[in-house]
Amino acid sequence: MINQMKELQLSSIVLKQFRCFDNVSIDLDSTIVLICGANGTGKTSLLEALYYACYLRSFRTHNVRDLIGINKESFFIRLTVQDNTLEQPLSHTINIGFAQNKRLVKINDVATVSYKDLLSYYRVVSLTEDDLSLIKGGPEDRRLFLDQSLVLHDASFISLMREFRVILEQRNSLLEQNTVTKDDYFIWTKKLWDKTQTIQEMRKKIVHDLEVEINIILNHCFGPDVFLSFIYAAKKKSDFPFEDFWANHEALLKEELHFKRSLFGAHLDDFTITLEGKKSRSFASRGQQKMIVLLIKVAQIKYLMQETATPVIFLLDDFMTDFDQQRGAALLSVLFDMKCQLIFTSPHHNSPLEEVINGAGLRFKKISI
Repeated sequence: MINQMKELQLSSIVLKQFRCFDNVSIDLDSTIVLICGANGTGKTSLLEALYYACYLRSFRTHNVRDLIGINKESFFIRLTVQDNTLEQPLSHTINIGFAQNKRLVKINDVATVSYKDLLSYYRVVSLTEDDLSLIKGGPEDRRLFLDQSLVLHDASFISLMREFRVILEQRNSLLEQNTVTKDDYFIWTKKLWDKTQTIQEMRKKIVHDLEVEINIILNHCFGPDVFLSFIYAAKKKSDFPFEDFWANHEALLKEELHFKRSLFGAHLDDFTITLEGKKSRSFASRGQQKMIVLLIKVAQIKYLMQETATPVIFLLDDFMTDFDQQRGAALLSVLFDMKCQLIFTSPHHNSPLEEVINGAGLRFKKISI
């Protein structure tokens, strides 16, 4: 079996003074890339650079200066991306430099400050050990995942969230005052409820679509007895019609004046993940939790490609351990059938993952670092 070039494929990356990489150029020109090396050699840092080039932020730190090599003052990333969605394949370059607390991004040597422009050329989804926070973490982790998925689907979602934050801040300022008039409270409550409704509708749609896609995969791989459910939970019943929501406003106002902040809104919502009717956080084994998170990311990619016809690159940081042989083989077959470039890391040079890839007759590039 010979796999074909994917619609969007990273060809190479150049890193200068990024984390542990002083000056390196790495060839990634394959539909499946396996990056091998002992712990601490820079495998995750390489994926971090690929992730940063899409989101302009790291999945490991909020401080950009942490990405600069030791005793260095700047870093540079250069990606070459092959776009095969057109009749004539195109090659694009993405350059990102950071120095003196300033970032410069260029696409095909043209400077840009638009996040939307960057997503037009390059989109990645990553999967690391930290993504288990989707199950074991707090509501903010699950909200972040949904909102990031919606940004990848439509970058204008960023503007919607900014508008929501402005309304939230203004309403909170109102609640910090000693006296709040009923008219002002009604106006800002309605504004926050309206914007929350818009965000909730978008989140609920993607939650539903992800659930459907995941259950199709589970049914195919493991049969109908294995199924997953997402249950979206809106704080203070803010997804009810406004008349029903406003009916309890006096009790809400009293509580909000006590805490001096808004106690409903999209910034407080959450969703629960259940496996076979049981909460995955409490009842799922580690292997089951990893399977769920992997399938969520697979469904996220399929959702993006179906809804927007946008190709995506999938980064998996040492995530295929903890699966038994049968489950691991089933999940790998799902990955290999996806129409996207796969970039794996592994701490082993002769890993079971490599054996499976070889056994499937798939071409891949192995990189040792």
